[in-house]
Amino acid sequence: MLRHLILFAVLLGFWAVLSGQLDWTDSHQRYLMICGVVSCALATLLSWRVGFLEKEGNFIRIAVRQVPYLFWLLWQIVVSNWDVARRVWSPRLDVNPSMVRTPYNLKSELAVAIYANSITLTPGTVTVLIDPEKREFLVHQLSAGGEAGLKPMHNKVAHVEGEGGEL
Repeated sequence: MLRHLILFAVLLGFWAVLSGQLDWTDSHQRYLMICGVVSCALATLLSWRVGFLEKEGNFIRIAVRQVPYLFWLLWQIVVSNWDVARRVWSPRLDVNPSMVRTPYNLKSELAVAIYANSITLTPGTVTVLIDPEKREFLVHQLSAGGEAGLKPMHNKVAHVEGEGGEL
């Protein structure tokens, strides 16, 4: 139950930061605030009904370890943006799109989703396919060598997961 209350609070806080609708005296913003609370409650209820939080491991540990990972990921996004911009504007730099397969050794579906989304969030790479039987991703990369950052990213997600599934 505590996990679900924490999830509800995190979702509500995230919604409040993104929406900026916090004026209870304005009837329009009040309506939007009620919609935000209801949608966060429904998302929490849905996660409870499907057992999402129970099968993903230690929720508190994952939440605490995810904060430094998010800062690291933000930096990787900045570095990748710079690299993509340089490749687009400089005719001398190689743009050679290709597909690579990268293995993963993550235990939970949440960690696999975090890893796949992190790859896609990083400019120059996109997760095209997740093959759970072979335990690998098919990743489209903008230039050769883009897969070099995938192993460190995998290991950081494995650390967030707390299962020690490093490659």
